[in-house]
Amino acid sequence: MAPTTAPTASPTNAPTTVAIVPHTHWDREWYEPFQAFRVRLVRLFDQLLPMLEHDLSYARFLLDGQTAVLDDYLEVRPEAAAALRRLTTTGRVSVGPWMVLMDEYMVSGETIVRDLQLGMRRAAELGGPMPVGYLPDMFGHVAQMPQLLRLAGIAHAVVWRGVPAAVTQTAFTWASPDGSQVRAEYLYGSYSNGRDLPDDAKQLVARAESYELELGPARLPAGALLLMNGTDHQLPQPSLGRVVAEANTIQGDYHFVVTSLPEYLAEQPSEGLATIRGELRSGARANVLMGVASNRVDVHQACARAERAIERRAEPLSALLLPPDSYPDALLAMAWRNLVLNSAHDSSCACSSDDVVDQVLVRYAEARQIGDALTRESLRHLATEVDAPPGSTVVVNPTRKTRGGLVQAYVPGDGPVRFESPDGTPLPTQQIGTVGGEAFSAMVIGQKVRWVLEMMRGPEMAGTRIGSYERDRASDGTIELRFFGVHAGEPATDLSELRNELAALGAEGASFRFQVLLPATRDVVFTADAVAGFGWRTYRAVDGDGPTTAVTASPRSLANEHLRVDLDRETYTITTSDGLAAGGLGRLVDGGDGGDTYNYSPPTEDLLVDRPESVSTTVLESGPVRASVRIDATYAWPVAAVGDERSCSAREAEQIPVTVSTILELRAGERFLRVRSEFDNRHRDHRLRAHFPLPVAVAGSDAECAFAVVHRGLTAEGGPQEHPLPTFVSRRFVDASAGEVGLALVHDGLLEYELVEDGRELALTLLRATGYLSRAEPALRPNPAGPLLPLNGAQLQRTHRVEYAVLLHHGDWRDADLYDVADAVLVPLERVRGGGWAGASRPATGQLLAVDGAQVSAVVREPGGLLVRFFNASTEPARARIELGGSPGRGWLVDLAGRPLAAFEGEIPLRPWEIATARLDP
Repeated sequence: MAPTTAPTASPTNAPTTVAIVPHTHWDREWYEPFQAFRVRLVRLFDQLLPMLEHDLSYARFLLDGQTAVLDDYLEVRPEAAAALRRLTTTGRVSVGPWMVLMDEYMVSGETIVRDLQLGMRRAAELGGPMPVGYLPDMFGHVAQMPQLLRLAGIAHAVVWRGVPAAVTQTAFTWASPDGSQVRAEYLYGSYSNGRDLPDDAKQLVARAESYELELGPARLPAGALLLMNGTDHQLPQPSLGRVVAEANTIQGDYHFVVTSLPEYLAEQPSEGLATIRGELRSGARANVLMGVASNRVDVHQACARAERAIERRAEPLSALLLPPDSYPDALLAMAWRNLVLNSAHDSSCACSSDDVVDQVLVRYAEARQIGDALTRESLRHLATEVDAPPGSTVVVNPTRKTRGGLVQAYVPGDGPVRFESPDGTPLPTQQIGTVGGEAFSAMVIGQKVRWVLEMMRGPEMAGTRIGSYERDRASDGTIELRFFGVHAGEPATDLSELRNELAALGAEGASFRFQVLLPATRDVVFTADAVAGFGWRTYRAVDGDGPTTAVTASPRSLANEHLRVDLDRETYTITTSDGLAAGGLGRLVDGGDGGDTYNYSPPTEDLLVDRPESVSTTVLESGPVRASVRIDATYAWPVAAVGDERSCSAREAEQIPVTVSTILELRAGERFLRVRSEFDNRHRDHRLRAHFPLPVAVAGSDAECAFAVVHRGLTAEGGPQEHPLPTFVSRRFVDASAGEVGLALVHDGLLEYELVEDGRELALTLLRATGYLSRAEPALRPNPAGPLLPLNGAQLQRTHRVEYAVLLHHGDWRDADLYDVADAVLVPLERVRGGGWAGASRPATGQLLAVDGAQVSAVVREPGGLLVRFFNASTEPARARIELGGSPGRGWLVDLAGRPLAAFEGEIPLRPWEIATARLDP
């Protein structure tokens, strides 16, 4: 028997087609760790592949739209690769287009792109990717997903969660902010609406009748019924092909067919569908589980830092600063694999067991470590090429916008010092302290001196370059040696002869006392002037005082040329130099949380703590580059909440003190206030938020998400299974504006925010601690969202440090240039010590790549040259201008699969919110 073919549109008197798509939804890790689930995955494949090869009536199988599960299996059963390739090539098995089914809000837009590219590439090796944007279980969908799919050559999406009540049928047209559209199939009843189909033909017919009645008017005219035959980690039903054949012979009302999603979608109506624009974040019919944005702040912070280390630092700097043949392809691929694997929705959302979260954090740490190391290598390579005096400081801007900012450096010597720009202009410089003193000491006797002598190599002792040493003999006969370190570039002495002499004395039983002293070094920060985007600028240190600035601090206030910050116990007021003001900022509010890793839910009887019992302030720095004040506020928070796996009734009466230390920091030239809070959380079952009263009441917020800024109102759409809690997600910034004034927050991994008090206050979640993966019936969600698994790690009982910035501004987020502000807050200027290298030919100031008129998402080196991805972050058309090495860039615009779209030179017109990828000619 040949494989069953796709359903076709039928005349009105023809039987209704019932399309059955066999599948499994495979979470690589969730309530059990990856390796435990892999054992089950191997069992599934070991059953599935022989069944598909020997039973042609079991015509199709969908492997959850992700390729990672294939590699997880093939790593255990490499001999199965040929069979798997046969089945995918012939269309029996659908693979891809994703590497994993990511969460679209917990990770960056670029991570989503790499997930899609890696999945399509791997699927192509195995026989070809499924041309469907399969998105069955993401907790909502970002606004730009239709455009990303179209850029990959995909015209169909399949979704479940997030679909609003305005969608009344099983399909709709989904449009991105740029106007790109895909046909979206709505999985009415979920991706498991055809699970556990009966192995009796009559019962299968009855199941179809029941589903048709359930759909009612939601069924498209002339459309088929779609039954997704599978669910989480489900093995295939071997009897499916037989039952389908029998059902077709015993009646004529339904025509059952085992098919694939591409075959099914190709035959479904696409005209006259309702159009939905932008993100899908509704809980009208399926829970969007909005609390995953705040449940494990440590995971979200680790994600933000790891993505930044690769996307914004290591990858662009390696592409621009290293020779093409030194580009670290393999290491970057390792880092990206970790980031993409972690983007899986149960991983990046941290709604998983403690074992899983531990492994997620390790993968993020490894990706960040690769990023940090590759960044250092790229900077060191540039340092050898810049023609500058020895000891110069080369400052590199890894972002597209020309900007200055604070740079930390270490300068040999002691006393006042200042930095100067290449033209000799003195810059504000602030000495933090002096580094020096003892680096190593040891007392050894006889032959044991050998382990110390192993640290004496050429001119180095214990890793320190030695300029001179003193030798003496104590009254007890001990030989005392004091080594004096020197700075790089200063003369050093060879210790080889001394080493040999000491070895001989040790053989005679002599005793030794060693001491290595570091040379005096000044730890300073200075304000670099404008460094070109994707460029560098060289500075030198000169003894003497630098210029003064308006940066000051006292126990009650901070100020720079743009802002004044006045402290009022634990809160503060910001006043701008052009007359804006907002007070009561940063008020901490701690309340109970009787929810779980999926949803915040207050206890039936809650207790809010929003006032400290004591407050003290300390001036830490007072300019001229940086001023900071620490506020130590001690609160009495309830120790825990009363509840079980079902729900939570109240917070416990017992309270224990906690001190929250918040550092407010102003830097020269910056228009925003940096805030850093640190506290030791020994409390359980609670949520901590920072509140910011707004200068004017607002009707909504604007938040950065993947390749877009999304506007949201004061409410959310919920349903019978989930309270419409209007806590929303932002990637790096959220803005609350009305009229001509607004307040914005830029944060480092603090994803969840909410507008409260009827739009008069913005709340940012700093921590949410809970003790269950899922509860059975918390107050705001009457049913479980996963296994009722107790957790310790999700209580987050350890020291936490959270960072964000507050910006008070005129206009809205566009007027505030929040994309560039976010870069200034989160992506620091890089520094490397350089100068004095023979053959160095690069000038003291330079720029390798210039991109104007668009935000840059990626700079990557390919075998043929540079690849730059960028997007128009505006509601108006724009023209992106690219220069490479000072000349207009030229090459090809390509899609996400690398296929050429159009040639360009210099300028590229962009629709509002359009994403583009340019492959530049060398």
